[in-house]
Amino acid sequence: LAPAPTRTSSRIRERRKHGILSGESPDALVGLGVQVGGNGSTLPRSLVFGGQSGKRRTGKKPPPRHRLYPDPTCMADGVCKITLPEGWWDRRGICGDTTARGPAWVSGTRLGDMVVTTPIKQCAGGIGGVFDFAMLEMPPMTVSEFRSKADAYRKKQVGKEYHEDMSDETLDNLARKFWRRLGPTMEPAYYGADHEGTLFCGDEATGWNVDKLESCLSLLRADAADGDREEHVRLPGVTSAYLYFGMWASTFAAHNEDMGLLSINYLHAGSPKYWYAVSPEDSARFESLMASHFPAAARDCAEFLRHKRYLLSPQQLTKAGIKYTTCVQRPGDAIITIPGSYHFGFNTGFNVAESTNFAVPEWVHVGDVAGVCLCHPHSVRIDMARFKDLLRRYEEDVDGMEMDGLDLGTVTYSEWAKYEARHIKKAKMEEEEANAMAAAEAEADTAGGEEQKKKPKKGLVVEVLRLEMKKSPVADGQRERPKKKARKSKVMQEDWRLALRARPSVFLVPGTPVLCFVKAEEGKAKGKTGVHLGNGDIELDLSPSERCFSGTVVSTAEGHVRIHFAGSAKKADVWLQADNPKLFLDGGPENPPGGTGDGTKGTKGKR
Repeated sequence: LAPAPTRTSSRIRERRKHGILSGESPDALVGLGVQVGGNGSTLPRSLVFGGQSGKRRTGKKPPPRHRLYPDPTCMADGVCKITLPEGWWDRRGICGDTTARGPAWVSGTRLGDMVVTTPIKQCAGGIGGVFDFAMLEMPPMTVSEFRSKADAYRKKQVGKEYHEDMSDETLDNLARKFWRRLGPTMEPAYYGADHEGTLFCGDEATGWNVDKLESCLSLLRADAADGDREEHVRLPGVTSAYLYFGMWASTFAAHNEDMGLLSINYLHAGSPKYWYAVSPEDSARFESLMASHFPAAARDCAEFLRHKRYLLSPQQLTKAGIKYTTCVQRPGDAIITIPGSYHFGFNTGFNVAESTNFAVPEWVHVGDVAGVCLCHPHSVRIDMARFKDLLRRYEEDVDGMEMDGLDLGTVTYSEWAKYEARHIKKAKMEEEEANAMAAAEAEADTAGGEEQKKKPKKGLVVEVLRLEMKKSPVADGQRERPKKKARKSKVMQEDWRLALRARPSVFLVPGTPVLCFVKAEEGKAKGKTGVHLGNGDIELDLSPSERCFSGTVVSTAEGHVRIHFAGSAKKADVWLQADNPKLFLDGGPENPPGGTGDGTKGTKGKR
């Protein structure tokens, strides 16, 4: 890999010394990858994690899988810049024009007529190096229209539509100008962020096609509805690539990636991006500093930095003693962000970049502790227990095949997940057939019953789990101290309740009591879910790990409802679509099916 042409720090010199930033041909990329598939696909793993994987031994049992450990020297900068060599892809997707100034970008062409569906107007507020942004969605516009607006804005703000000089000195001067002018008096810039799409146009790009990275996140396709398809499966918000159209002073505010994932950002064409990255070891101090400057936002959401609206100037970070790194990304450069590192920056003019998330097995411990913003329903959330199970099974299968002397050159994460998806789909079909046969037999046994004919039932009688807070007992002769909170413990309670179907609009009212089937954590809800069908028209497709919980709708957004479970923390809330078939109204307590319990309702007369 070609050395980065910007700031030569002692850390970069150390990496060059050990050959971490060396290589002159696209073939050198393959040797640094996580996984090489049949098409030569690879990931930039050794740039982030130090060490070498030893050759696997053969024997009756697979040896422990060798893990790479984070190299503090490589991790300390928070980001890794890679200048990719000439010829690593054909640039057909951008018509070979990295300036974004040629005829391929004007109106009437494929690139010029691309539509930026939701450009964002970034209105900056604040003063003294502490800023927050109001984001306003604007009407769609084509890329050529966006570039014209960007050029006019930059000429007004800077004096030129673009700078041909991309030297460090020129860009440092632009950075100083940006921070001096940023604030409520500056005319807002536009940013075309999170536009789903790619400019690689199917080119494998020596395995570095941002839209088709062979990352272990591809294992998640095993649970996707269409995961068994032959073609590439995109998991929106996780493995799908997004395009970003920037202009002068358009900003990406301080944040780290969803679930603590790694990310790669490739600048296709146009003016450079200017990056700032906080060292991972200072991430906790940075979060504390941001919370002190934005207390209201921190109080409302513990993960408020994922809103991407808040920003501090480099001077504020220096004053607080927080270490950060700056980096200039030019066309043809890729930036990889390190897990746990906060990063932010701005665009120096019109440009087009493409970005996505990826993961390596060593990321798992980061994902286990990553927080999730629950302020809107589209936050990325990965079931880490399920992901770790898929990764373990993949590694066991691959180790077993290697022991048998099989060629592993084509056993990629995606291909293994594709076969696993087929197996899951087949098992599901077999289970549905068995359930249908059992239901038919039960219906035949009860056919002709007078009670069944006279009193048709509705809804489901389900066994519900709920958490209740139980106060610790107070010893005799001791008074409970009123000034201190009594210690409470969470107790899992089970009862039977009536689950009723309802129109989606009924759930879009905060305060509505609901029942829903969600995955339960291991050890907290063992055993099989109890479900008694009260009406043959209601069908449920449940996995063994799903249990029914009672909760309350606390907020709604875009046809989704946020459900809080009594006795649980806010971070355990879930977002579900209002028309989710596993969401029901809480119809109140019921006796167990076939029992004579002493509930307030009887199962026969009320369903």
